[in-house]
Amino acid sequence: MGFATLLHTNLYYRQAAGEMILIELFWSFFKIGLLAFGGGYGALSLIQDQIVNINNWMNLEEFLTLISISQMTPGPIAINSATFIGYRIAGVPGSVCSTVGVVLPSVFWIFLILKLLKLLSRWIDTSEVFNALRLGIVALILSATFRIGIESINSIFTLILGIFAFVILSKFRLSVIWIVLGTGLVGVIWTVLLPF
Repeated sequence: MGFATLLHTNLYYRQAAGEMILIELFWSFFKIGLLAFGGGYGALSLIQDQIVNINNWMNLEEFLTLISISQMTPGPIAINSATFIGYRIAGVPGSVCSTVGVVLPSVFWIFLILKLLKLLSRWIDTSEVFNALRLGIVALILSATFRIGIESINSIFTLILGIFAFVILSKFRLSVIWIVLGTGLVGVIWTVLLPF
């Protein structure tokens, strides 16, 4: 096999691997978008499963860092996460594939649910359907909170900071942006002071 043939074969496999990762990103985020009832926070545990546990595209620490960045930026957390994670794994094409993958099922679900509710409202009180859905969504959010919360608390400092942020948020009902900025600032100060 000549050098040119070897080079061509190598390029072919690299291109195929690149296309394959884009398809895998699209399919993973499509499944997340299809099953992510309860909004972005409900999707976090699904994203963690696909990215960290099933595909091993990043470790838990990298995942938590990207989720923190996604929460700090404006916009829906599931879309921000898909965009960041896709970019981290496969650059701009990965970012586009992941974002389209997570958004596309929502369009399908909205049209389907609107049609079903219009049909069902002729025979039943749909408010009970919404009450049942709310409970399922709360369970998803609690599951994501527990799983990510346990992994994020890795020292006494993070435990105290988490409790403090929760109390401030509950008691004074501050905007989430102030909690994120405040905890980030405390983290920077703590990191600067820690060596001393």
